[in-house]
Amino acid sequence: MRRISALRLGSRARFQDRWSGRISAIEITEDWEAVNTVVESGFLLWRSSVRLPLSAVSDWTDDSVTFTCTSRQAFGHEVPPVAVPSRPIASDTPVSAPTVRIAGALIDQNDRKVQEVILSRRSRYLRIPVADVVFEGKTLALSAQPEALQRYRSDEEIGRSIHRAIRSDDGLTADEKRVLRFAVEGGAVTMSGNARVKNARGRAIEIVGAISGVTKVDDASHDDLSLETAVGLALDGAGIGRHSEIYARSSLGKLQLYGYVPSGAARDDAVRVVAAVAGVREVTSRLEVQPTAA
Repeated sequence: MRRISALRLGSRARFQDRWSGRISAIEITEDWEAVNTVVESGFLLWRSSVRLPLSAVSDWTDDSVTFTCTSRQAFGHEVPPVAVPSRPIASDTPVSAPTVRIAGALIDQNDRKVQEVILSRRSRYLRIPVADVVFEGKTLALSAQPEALQRYRSDEEIGRSIHRAIRSDDGLTADEKRVLRFAVEGGAVTMSGNARVKNARGRAIEIVGAISGVTKVDDASHDDLSLETAVGLALDGAGIGRHSEIYARSSLGKLQLYGYVPSGAARDDAVRVVAAVAGVREVTSRLEVQPTAA
């Protein structure tokens, strides 16, 4: 599963023993694999820097990078960097557009490949896919004007904006606002949870898609009618409906089963099958046992 996270220049470096220094550069290969980071610590005459492999990073967020080593090991050069041909991208790396500087990168934490470059322009942050940039000597050349680039916002900022926008909308019920969930990764939003009707799901997607910094919205949510249909198909597929008469009613993913089944075992099987359907949050059985005639 891909996990895209922003590694920002200027992020604080967190070692196993303490916080020390900030990320000043990211070293990348020709095919945009991030291999090393550069951490600078101190100030003026006491400033020191060290190159550390990205494999020594256990996690990073929009404002911090966590290393698996101690600061003593890092600045004592006990953790060697990856020795492959690479180039650094830093805030002082020349960019073809005036007033634009590199601010970081969106990196897949699984394969360490840079997906997009984060740029700063005045007080705004922008993002551009690596397919739309090329190095001309030491200069990062952009294929589009800064005005045409999509705005970059951290996942945390986007999440807060989604929460405010959903909370203030009059088209969704209070219960729908409570059970719909939004996960943000690299600006891409996945909506899960439950809604009463399909139109409510569409409304939520429309709200989220209009938020600045959102690149796409994937819908993994379920509405009650679709869920009832899926439950019926699951019961038929399991062969439970042959000697049973089962009706399912959903209320935001909470299913109630009505009707009759030939045995207690069939009732338990029906509950088990329904509980496994994607989008079902809870199952209540009101099924009656009516043995079939011999």
